[in-house]
Amino acid sequence: MLSYEVRNCMIKYALLLLSMTLAITGQFFFKSGLSESSLSPQFQSIVRTVFTPKVFMGFALYGISSIVWLFVLQKLPLSVAYPALALTYVIVVFASVLVLHEPLTVNKVVGSFIIVMGVILMFR
Repeated sequence: MLSYEVRNCMIKYALLLLSMTLAITGQFFFKSGLSESSLSPQFQSIVRTVFTPKVFMGFALYGISSIVWLFVLQKLPLSVAYPALALTYVIVVFASVLVLHEPLTVNKVVGSFIIVMGVILMFR
């Protein structure tokens, strides 16, 4: 059986990962919903777009992510939790290549590598 400390540590990082996953998934719902929308700066267009099912789901996932984030902040120092969110940029780059068939450029790979190295340095 896992000790209290190990369990508590696992819960902290599981909540962080859940918050990140929900936010990333929300972004993909936004992108998918916008591809089916004709968003313009007009108020009616914005309201219509926000209430399309996929965009609305994106907002819902972001909202849930924010609630989970509150629990993350309760358990982890902000100086640890917030820099870890930088990893969402890296995940989105590679997930966009796989899911949306966006191009993977050298700049994206190098930038992602720098972000990961920065997060590793912050966690030391």
